[in-house]
Amino acid sequence: MSYIIKPAASLFIAAAITVAALSFVYNKTYEAIEKQKNKVQEEAMKELLPKADGFKEIQAEFSGSIRGVYEGYQDNGVMTGYIFKLSPSGYSGEIDFLAGVSILDDRKITGIRILRHSETPGLGALAVKKDFYGQFSGRALSPLRVSKSSPGRDEIQAITSATITSRAITNAVNEAVEWCLAAEIKPEPEKEENADLLFEEVEL
Repeated sequence: MSYIIKPAASLFIAAAITVAALSFVYNKTYEAIEKQKNKVQEEAMKELLPKADGFKEIQAEFSGSIRGVYEGYQDNGVMTGYIFKLSPSGYSGEIDFLAGVSILDDRKITGIRILRHSETPGLGALAVKKDFYGQFSGRALSPLRVSKSSPGRDEIQAITSATITSRAITNAVNEAVEWCLAAEIKPEPEKEENADLLFEEVEL
């Protein structure tokens, strides 16, 4: 019986050591990867809202392609705009990117930065090229459309043979703009009633 137990015990110990080693390596690698992701995101946020000295994440539930929203503030407390974390479905999977919107005097889209994607090399993957993502910078806060030919006003030139990717990104930016405009709409104050209606008339 021992000739079975000993090999089994050895295999168990070896497996346990292997699992522990893999777990240790995974945790260390995961921490490093997450740290790098956060660094890349922070740098992109600063590029998109250069007038902001710090960011505050809005704690709320979002729909559609919006995964998160950050408010950008100056040191004096003035809000400069929003950073949107977007993840629309592209041709080969979700496309993670950031979009910036300025709400100061120059109310506009400040640009986008692609963080992660799995789009086809040479096609949808070209979204990381400035020729494409640079088109969003400086756009007014109005709906954008994708054009396969020479783009006109409020149109984005699609990546050749990658219309799905182009539309996914553009539609997500439109969602961000729509959210921003809705957030910036302030309800009109209720009109005060006439003073004579606030007091009961007393007959003398």
